[in-house]
Amino acid sequence: RMSKFVVIQDTREKNGWNFDIYDSCIGTLSKGLKTGDYTIEGREDFLIIERKATTAELALNLGKKRMQFEAELERMTFFQYPYIICEFSESRLMQFPRGSSIPKRRWRYLRMNGKFMRKKLHDYEEKYGVEIIFCENRHSAEEKAIEIFEKIVEA
Repeated sequence: RMSKFVVIQDTREKNGWNFDIYDSCIGTLSKGLKTGDYTIEGREDFLIIERKATTAELALNLGKKRMQFEAELERMTFFQYPYIICEFSESRLMQFPRGSSIPKRRWRYLRMNGKFMRKKLHDYEEKYGVEIIFCENRHSAEEKAIEIFEKIVEA
């Protein structure tokens, strides 16, 4: 018999994942999290998941908002299970800015490409011990998150 749990979703999380369709989830609580976007009730000090919806959002985190993002990664080092789950594949990241929501006319002003972003993420994985998971799409990212929750609750 699988243990059931309550997911805590950060109040700032826009258009977030929906875990209500999964048997193991008995509800979602909206609560202000200092770090990350998702955790589970009773495991708030061990587990944190940061969701990245688009390559454009990630580009912002590695560019303009880098200081905030690195401060978040720094806080994530205090968790036993820190994850960043991307709703896009690594190959989609490598094609950036192609396929992103950034208009083509703006591309020449961009200071980064997919290769740079992947390297940066790899550096962050090493430095902060955060596991970065690439998924095919939003749905598979959500499934990955529930899988992590279930694994940790059963541990």
